[in-house]
Amino acid sequence: MKKALILLFAVFAVAFASVAQSPVRWRASVKMTSPTEGEITIKALISEGWHLYGFEMPDGGPKPTRFDFSDSVGIRLDGDVKPSEAPIVQMDPLFGKNLSWWDRNVTFTQQFTLKERKEARVRVAISFMSCNGGTCTPPKTETITTTIPEYNPSELNTNKKPR
Repeated sequence: MKKALILLFAVFAVAFASVAQSPVRWRASVKMTSPTEGEITIKALISEGWHLYGFEMPDGGPKPTRFDFSDSVGIRLDGDVKPSEAPIVQMDPLFGKNLSWWDRNVTFTQQFTLKERKEARVRVAISFMSCNGGTCTPPKTETITTTIPEYNPSELNTNKKPR
């Protein structure tokens, strides 16, 4: 009986751990490119075998990826969020439609202008959905908040070699 309970507990623990870990993790940073302008960088870390859906989805398709900066303070967004690479466009067998997605890590950037330094912060709510060809995660929203650093021209030196 004890062995059966331990085995049952182990099965539940593994199942819970696999559901608790998201196949897409998010990281964000902010840098000032001038005293009044900056760039928000958001990186999607996509687990192998999974994909993150693109910005535009047809009716009846999965939830598109969206970035909502409306709770940010002291900034004005300039332009749209730009991905580091174009998404793949392919027939998705789960939805029976041509859909767009990223299947490896991708970085998104958003330019902004600083309107008011005092209490300025970036708060982005990222709504997304991911699938692996056989199953999908439920639509999810993650929120990241970060402060806006002071302008530091030495960080912008383009002659530095990446490590």
